[in-house]
Amino acid sequence: MTASQPDASGTPNTANGAAVEWLAQVDSTNDELRRRFVAEQSIAPFATIATTSQTAGRGRLDREWVDTPGASLAMSTFVRFPADAARESIGWVALAAGAALRATLVAVAPNLDCGIKWPNDVLIAEQKVAGILGEVLGVVDGGAEFACVIGTGVNLARTGGALPQATSLAEHGVEIAATELAERYAGELADRIRNLIANGGDAAASGLHEELTAHCVTLGCPVEVTLADGDIKRGTALGLERDGRLRVRAFAADSTTEPAAAPEFSVHVGDITHLRVREGQAS
Repeated sequence: MTASQPDASGTPNTANGAAVEWLAQVDSTNDELRRRFVAEQSIAPFATIATTSQTAGRGRLDREWVDTPGASLAMSTFVRFPADAARESIGWVALAAGAALRATLVAVAPNLDCGIKWPNDVLIAEQKVAGILGEVLGVVDGGAEFACVIGTGVNLARTGGALPQATSLAEHGVEIAATELAERYAGELADRIRNLIANGGDAAASGLHEELTAHCVTLGCPVEVTLADGDIKRGTALGLERDGRLRVRAFAADSTTEPAAAPEFSVHVGDITHLRVREGQAS
């Protein structure tokens, strides 16, 4: 992978209307955007901050995101989403980020085995290369819109402390500078969110539902679902609901085979593990 590092002067670059501002170092790009929102609430739509040195990153459920300076790209994008569409469609904002990052990577490396793991990971060859964390910051314009931040962490190079199920762009020969990756991705994300908004939050009409369905490697997989209350269910992931929830057909108790009339359930928030039944492995 080309190892050129960004000029961390703080000067924004613009991609498809999404300005990318580089920071030499920051505790958390999501937290930095939140601080700016609280301080002024005048951030431009799709404004993005990025760094290759994040000291206190975190993932979903406040899990620590371990970061080695220069080995990963951390970036956060400010999104405004209409409140009238948010009730059914706010979940698609973070899902759009996975689609945007996948599209960015395969544009650079067309033969890359790259897919989306519902709801917030991007995989290469079934190993995690990126994680996405979407958070609501508050309301703007008197409650007409929600302000959100979409945080994305991408492994540029593998380090000694990396998890065994993780991978990096360098390991797969993806040659792109961190600056170019950030700018391309910010533009792809902005395009998808704008299209989603233009279609009233309807992911099917915007084409986002079709894109996710085509590239979400969770679909068709046997999965283990850990719900927010700690309950664990197993089944086969069938598809995506209108609001972005994952639809699953449950296994029979203590079984990895599906009965003829298995019940279905939908997952809005939860951890998903892909089960590799034949290999006795999970990811």
